Amino acid sequence: PLGTARPGSPRGDPRPPAVLLLVLLGLGVKGHKLNVPQVLLPFGREPGRVPFVLEAERGCYTWRSTHHDVVTVRPLYSNGTVCSQRAVLVAESTQPTRLSGLILARDVVTDHELRCDVKVDVIAGIEIVSRTRELYVDDAPLELAVRALDAQGNTFSSLAGMAFDWSLARDDESESVELTSRIRVLRYSEAEYSPPDYIAQMEAAEKQGDRILVSGIGTGAAVLKVRVHEPFYKNLAAASIRLLVLENVFLIPAHDVFLLVGAYIRYRVARVVQGKLTGRRGRPPTPSAPPPPAPAPLHLPSASPGPAGPDPAAPLRQTSDRLPTRGSPVPPSLHPSVSPLSLSFPRDVHMRAVSGLPNCSLHVVEAGFLGFTVHPGDRWSLEVGQTYVVTVEVYDKSSMKVYMSDNLRVAHRFPEVFFEELMSTANGSFHVVRALRDGVTLITASLTSVDSPGAARFLAVPIGHEQEVKIYLPIKLSPAFLAFPHHPATVAYRYQVQVEGGSGNFTWTSSNDTVATVTIKGIVMAGPVQGNSSVQARDFQNPFRYGEIWVRPPPGPPAASALPPPFLSPGATLLAFTDCSLLALDVTTDKRGVFAVPREGRVSAGRGSARGTGTDRVRGAGGAAGRSGRGPGLEAVNPVEVALVAWRSSKEVVFEGGPGPWVLEPSRFFLELSAERPEWIGMVPGGWAARRKQNQYAYWVHCLQLGEQVMLMFRVGNHPGVLNPHPAVETARVVFVCAHPASLAVSPVYRVRAGARPCPLPQHNKQLVPVSSLRDTILELTVLDRHRRKFDNFSSLLVDWRSSNRTLASFDPDEPMDVVAKGDGTGQTRLHGAGGERRGPAPTPPTPAPSPQSVADLPASVTVELLLVEDVTVVPENAIIYNHPAVRETFDLVEGSGYFLVTSREEVVAITYREPDSFIQVSPRRPETGLVTLEVYDLCLTFLGPARLQLRVANLHELVVDVIDKVEVGKSVPVRVRVLGRPQQPFRKKYFRHMELRLQLASDIAALTPVEEQDEWTESHLLRALAVGQTTLVAVARDKEGRKLTSAPRQIEVFPPFRLVPEKITLVPTNMVQVVCEGGPQPQSLIDFTISNKTVALVNHRGQVTARAAGTAVVHGTIRTVNEDTGLVTVFSQDEVEVEVVQLRAVRILAATTRLVTDTEMPIYVMGLGSAQTPFSFGNANPGLTFHWAVTKRDVLDLEPRQAEVSVEPPAEVSFAAVVRTRASGRTSVRVTVRCPSDPDASAPACTSATQLEGGPLEFSDEVQILVFEKLQLLCPDCPTERVLMSMNSQFQLHTNREGAAVVSSRILKCFPNSSVIEEDGQGLLRAGAVAGSAVLEVTSREPFGVNQTAITGVQVAPVTYLQISTAPRLFTAPGKRLAAFPLGAALTFTVHLYDSVGERFHTHSAQLHLALNRDDLLLIGPGNKNHTYVAQAVNRGVTLVAVRDLRHPGMADYIPVPVECAIEPDARLAVVGDVVCFGTHLVGQGGEPGLWVVSPASVLQLDVLSGAAVARSQGTATVFYEIPGLVRTYQEVVTLSAAFPGDGQRVLAAHAQLRPQDLPHQHAQLRRLPTRLSLPVPRCRPPGSCSPLQESAIKTLLLPQTLILCHVQFSNTLMDVPASTVPPRPPAGVRSGRRHRQPGPDAPRASLPSPSTAAPRPSGRSGLLIPFVPAFFVNRSELLLSRAHPAAEVRVLGVDRVLENGRPCRSGPSRRSLPRVRVPGRPADPTPGLRASTPPPPHPTGSSGPGTPGAGGPEDPAARLRAAGRCEDAGVVRQLVGSYQILLFTLFAVLASTAVIFLSECRTPPVRSFIVVFIGRLLRAERCTKCLEWTIRQQI
Repeated sequence: PLGTARPGSPRGDPRPPAVLLLVLLGLGVKGHKLNVPQVLLPFGREPGRVPFVLEAERGCYTWRSTHHDVVTVRPLYSNGTVCSQRAVLVAESTQPTRLSGLILARDVVTDHELRCDVKVDVIAGIEIVSRTRELYVDDAPLELAVRALDAQGNTFSSLAGMAFDWSLARDDESESVELTSRIRVLRYSEAEYSPPDYIAQMEAAEKQGDRILVSGIGTGAAVLKVRVHEPFYKNLAAASIRLLVLENVFLIPAHDVFLLVGAYIRYRVARVVQGKLTGRRGRPPTPSAPPPPAPAPLHLPSASPGPAGPDPAAPLRQTSDRLPTRGSPVPPSLHPSVSPLSLSFPRDVHMRAVSGLPNCSLHVVEAGFLGFTVHPGDRWSLEVGQTYVVTVEVYDKSSMKVYMSDNLRVAHRFPEVFFEELMSTANGSFHVVRALRDGVTLITASLTSVDSPGAARFLAVPIGHEQEVKIYLPIKLSPAFLAFPHHPATVAYRYQVQVEGGSGNFTWTSSNDTVATVTIKGIVMAGPVQGNSSVQARDFQNPFRYGEIWVRPPPGPPAASALPPPFLSPGATLLAFTDCSLLALDVTTDKRGVFAVPREGRVSAGRGSARGTGTDRVRGAGGAAGRSGRGPGLEAVNPVEVALVAWRSSKEVVFEGGPGPWVLEPSRFFLELSAERPEWIGMVPGGWAARRKQNQYAYWVHCLQLGEQVMLMFRVGNHPGVLNPHPAVETARVVFVCAHPASLAVSPVYRVRAGARPCPLPQHNKQLVPVSSLRDTILELTVLDRHRRKFDNFSSLLVDWRSSNRTLASFDPDEPMDVVAKGDGTGQTRLHGAGGERRGPAPTPPTPAPSPQSVADLPASVTVELLLVEDVTVVPENAIIYNHPAVRETFDLVEGSGYFLVTSREEVVAITYREPDSFIQVSPRRPETGLVTLEVYDLCLTFLGPARLQLRVANLHELVVDVIDKVEVGKSVPVRVRVLGRPQQPFRKKYFRHMELRLQLASDIAALTPVEEQDEWTESHLLRALAVGQTTLVAVARDKEGRKLTSAPRQIEVFPPFRLVPEKITLVPTNMVQVVCEGGPQPQSLIDFTISNKTVALVNHRGQVTARAAGTAVVHGTIRTVNEDTGLVTVFSQDEVEVEVVQLRAVRILAATTRLVTDTEMPIYVMGLGSAQTPFSFGNANPGLTFHWAVTKRDVLDLEPRQAEVSVEPPAEVSFAAVVRTRASGRTSVRVTVRCPSDPDASAPACTSATQLEGGPLEFSDEVQILVFEKLQLLCPDCPTERVLMSMNSQFQLHTNREGAAVVSSRILKCFPNSSVIEEDGQGLLRAGAVAGSAVLEVTSREPFGVNQTAITGVQVAPVTYLQISTAPRLFTAPGKRLAAFPLGAALTFTVHLYDSVGERFHTHSAQLHLALNRDDLLLIGPGNKNHTYVAQAVNRGVTLVAVRDLRHPGMADYIPVPVECAIEPDARLAVVGDVVCFGTHLVGQGGEPGLWVVSPASVLQLDVLSGAAVARSQGTATVFYEIPGLVRTYQEVVTLSAAFPGDGQRVLAAHAQLRPQDLPHQHAQLRRLPTRLSLPVPRCRPPGSCSPLQESAIKTLLLPQTLILCHVQFSNTLMDVPASTVPPRPPAGVRSGRRHRQPGPDAPRASLPSPSTAAPRPSGRSGLLIPFVPAFFVNRSELLLSRAHPAAEVRVLGVDRVLENGRPCRSGPSRRSLPRVRVPGRPADPTPGLRASTPPPPHPTGSSGPGTPGAGGPEDPAARLRAAGRCEDAGVVRQLVGSYQILLFTLFAVLASTAVIFLSECRTPPVRSFIVVFIGRLLRAERCTKCLEWTIRQQI
């Protein structure tokens, strides 16, 4: 209860002490949680209500209950603390109904509160829970528990403390027996179980709880019932459970058995009674227990079919019904099969119903192979004298062990020499043997037959096996025991234990390591503690075999005054020590100078050293003494111990030392050599001449007969005499062996270099001997006996040298083998044979000639393998190593003999040569760096020169990191690090650990993992991208001085997965869809698009796929970049899209529903036959299809284009979608026709060649019927029937106009069909469920002035049927105008609306919308600021298809076309400086008002804001904007170029200028009129009337284009006397200043200008334009010379027809008379006589010929020099002619100047027609003055 005092808190204060709070705050709260969130307790009226323990994790809590009448809580305190984490809940409800309450637990430290819902309810039903329903007789008891349920099927949390009544009931299905004969109910105390506390308390009070134990006492079925003991639940039905008690029987063997065909097995049935294995009749029946059931026979059903069908085996037979333990034989099977074997109880119906009776499987198989096992040891390493059990096992082909039945027959063989068979079974599978002798042998066994009744079944091929067995002698250790004296020093006794027998490989152990330890080599070391220890040597091949000795302590410590036990008399009783070498003995001598005592004054074990001759007495510490004499001892010199010779060979035996002749009696000196078997050898003294030094004696011993050994005894001394009664006599013994050679050894002879060590190559036959492949080699032969001893002489043998491959090695047969004597270092010499090998290596077997005896013992051939090698080389020859003291670099020595000498002159590095591994190890040892040269000399080969190694020692210089800088998240890329030294050479990666090289990432968006790399210069890691982002990767290293070196940072970008959308594309031919890339690096690198089949479709660099022909292809998109370091292209990521190109077989109209209410709308669009053939498949084909819509009844519904709501009417090519707007009720049909557009220049439709329609039809059509019905409305009273329409799983916030002014609440009054349709939180938030239905919503407003307002509306929850895309804003155009596309630059808003099945728009929905475009280069589109809206910007011209789909319902979609064009006219995207453009558009405001014009920048284009007129001011790019504020803003880009030139495809504007006489200088005043024409290049013209009056006015008053051009004209020919600057320009009639107009009339004089030779003028500054001059007319002669001989001359004039018609010849002078003209033949009558004209060939097209045009006959240049007229003077005929020539030149100048300005038409320049006009001049009279000829042109413009 609440308020009770806690332990340690006398005042009942619920707060814990402050110290505890601090402790809890220090620990922190890791989590707050109760063990159960809800508790269900049973209702009861009996005392002792059911408790339940509630527990919290971590913290200190106070507990309280919100309903004390329902449940109470009592805190529990553990370990005497004031903190409570557990509480007991007790149900206190007194009402038999469902009540609930809350238990709140508040943490006193954090104030965190936990809650637990507690419900108290009446038990509605109970049931018994058990883990099994089968019991075994006399088995462990079974626990049963009660589970209680309430009316809703919930399980009560606890039934603890509630009393129940358990009882046995009668089983209706079984026979009538005593109820207690089957099972009995046990107490927990009887079964020695540990029950819960409340069960123990109830059992003590003689009550039964919700748990009991039952035990089986007899086979059969029993029913156990339980009911609630409380009277309140007397009507509650009891729960029962039916238990089955079984016998605990099983089969022996119980595992699956594998039998051979024809074999059998005998089974035994046993049972467990009171934990013991007995027969089923193991105990007699008791009066309370029924007798055991009848014996259970084995049942074997038909086996599975074998190769010959089912096994026709007979039923199983049981040997004895009363003795089932005797077994049940299974009959032999005749075929391989698998049969289940089970135990049945035919007399016990309950046992028959048990499914878990003992059973096993019998597998009848065929024998596969045999195997052996041996025991003990299980290893085939045996010991002589031991007894072993050998078992033969048979396995099938699947390696399964086969049961060895008695009728199998296995033949076996154990060699009698090695084994003694003690026992064997009849079938031959089990044997007991004893090992007799050591050696290696084989035991064999084979399966021969299977005995069957009547006849034996022999195997066609017996299956055999043999096993190798190694038998060793028993392991014997010597000595039998070890004893060491106690030695206090730190040096311990050591003794080598000798081992006999065994395999030779042993494991040594000691039982007490403190007494003695043993090494792996068998050396026993005494320990510091006295005691016993067992030393064992176990055979490694078979640890079961071992030998043992004991290390025992001595009987007592040795006496301090006595010598060690070896010096005691034989009758001593003390135990001799094994070793006493560490005991110190004091030694003294009688004479000085004979023996020397060591410096320490003690001799261990009585040893001393002789220093002179004579005798002396040596005394030890114990008083023992001995005599010694000093002299040179006799010893055998050659041989030292054994002499080995071949048959018929001799050996010189040499002895040295011994007593010399007695000086007083030298005659008594004697030498004597005797043999043990004198008949086997012959001995001849070598004589004094053979002596090499004093006291040396030699004998030749010759081998006469083969023998093991002959003892030669050589005695030297003096015979006894008077002077020397006890002379010294010494004896030396030598063993002389005469034997056959057992083996040979051949080795090359090496010539050692001076000052070098000899070749250390081992001398034995089993190693490849290297010899030089470039030089001859001498081979040395050594003969060995069977004990591997070298022969001292084998010269009696004939050795034959042969080579197995004479092409590689050969010997000279004429050269005999040399025999050379060599010493072995001990003084003994042996003979060696030497043979010459002339060429390379080859096996070389020398064979000795046999002797008459024991020919079979000679080796047939002895071979030595010679290895042909080249000179040694160092690998690598050049290297760089890191300058660090811990660096160890190895260099391999390749080829050569393998034994080398390595030297170096520099001391920068330390060199170590490892001969066994044939490599050089180098390590830096100085701080200096530099280049080191190493020289390698071969010790066992003759070489021309040493091998050299160039080695550079360097420090750190640079770190290089190679990594792909863009990684897809979730993937890994390799990171490679290299370290460079000087000069830019890379280090090996094994040095990196000395550099402390590591990689560092700036953030944790990626992780590095080291990987193994094959490259030895690079350390590799795997960089795995974990999260999207950017980071920096650097490599850091430190040199040996600790200086830090960092690589250049590498930027790593982790990008999201790269995907191509969509995954599959379906297109018709000529249609285009763009593949959109999602993810990838930002900004995206180069994306390479490729396609697998270019005949099906093409793809460009933007991912736009254009279909070509029917088929399939795959588009691959790959993100690539160029590596900055290597320049290679790296692939970051890739994806693919499947493309299918099909032909339309038909079309269909996709309408989401065909029943609509009035005043709604629904989108419809065209689809193909398949769901994949969407408008994306055919909506923008080129050439494309046209879509034509029609409706049968226009009064029922309107059919409008998709963009009609914004005043845009797309063309028929993209009108694949339409909108149906319902008007009145009725039924109508909507029809669409899809056609191929006709080509006006071709007879066939344009799309036929593209094969878009399958079968070649010209059109497809489809029709759909739509039913329109009236919407339900209430007529009386007139009130709206609006409702809230919501989709399933959506939510909607309801708003009213009284929010904030009154208290608004809402509630759901009624839901249909159930309450899960919609939920409301009381604040206007509606949540729709997953069930469609309707509800009534009541909204109440409580006004502050006491009035309540109530509104009731309906809420409908329905599924979504279709969706529609609406476009905004609406565009307005001028009257009679309509837009075919959206303006370029317009901002559009797409809103998606969803509708139900009858066209009602949803107020809210939960659809997951997905936007898709067929291309993304025309629209910039993204989500809007409102739900389900998208904002788009038209940025390029073209058609984009927009689709919106519901991801949850892929079939629900809508498609609209979005065409974009320029709405500003004209299309003046290219302009020239000076152009005047009048811009216009059809867009107006909502009231028809025009918009505003804006240009940016204004320096390029000058624009009138109101009218739109503009003039190009300078070169550049400008953007013209047209904006209707708040509605639309469109634009057009204008590129302004400088003035273009004729010949560049541009038109020319001609401005006229005339030269008047008053404008000329004074000296040229006689030139009265000089008409000229100046040509100016301009780009275009505008048709008259295209500018509005407002624009015309702006041009005149505001723009003033004429101010842009200021022309200065000059002639390029400076010899002309008339400057062009003096000619004032005069605009011709009809030309407005600064305006560009078409020149009137096609017959105006025009001239063709060739391409200029200079560039166009720049926007600012002065620039020139060189125009080739083509005159309006040309005179071919510059002067006329008339004489009496030639009184007439002809002048030809070239020009256009207008010039020739208006011109006339005249002469200058006082009387200006016209010259006669020749009439032009074929032309109309001309008023001027004497003019003759002819049409010449056209001038050169380039116009570069000038006046020299063919046909003009002009030899003169048009720029001919003009001569001024001279003074008239008297002259003769010649002088008159000269004057006439000047006049003609001046006349020519006048003609040329008259064509200075050429007028050309602005819009069209017609071809120039030229004529030749011929004038004939006649000499009338001779005058003294020269006359000038003037040609005047009169033009009419």
